[in-house]
Amino acid sequence: MTTPPDHHPNAIEPQEPRAIPQRHCILICQHRSCLRTGSDQVLKTFQAYISPNLMVSASSCLGQCGCGPNVRVIPDDIWYCRVQPNDVPIIFEHHLQGGKPVRRLLHRRLHLQYDAYSYNAPKSENAGSDGEV
Repeated sequence: MTTPPDHHPNAIEPQEPRAIPQRHCILICQHRSCLRTGSDQVLKTFQAYISPNLMVSASSCLGQCGCGPNVRVIPDDIWYCRVQPNDVPIIFEHHLQGGKPVRRLLHRRLHLQYDAYSYNAPKSENAGSDGEV
């Protein structure tokens, strides 16, 4: 068997790069306003999700007191507001595993979603069927 002149017999064949899972830090506000709206239960629910790529931490005030419970996902710099314990599995599945933030929970002041071109467009029958959460 002959080998091409530029191929060394001991050369390692290049491999496709492996996808390295993104590590996330989840900060859940545990300050007064957020605690009054159930952030302690949101923290507990996030802590039930064990993953080597996930660090869940209680946080002091995140400065968005009127929108609590507040959750911040780092390094994506995604801010969720009014998060309830039943939202945690959705955030975990769609954002932390699927890479797609949950639009309905995004903090409206920090994640502007205004689209001037579609604002006045007529609603189609299939609007919202793109699978976005």
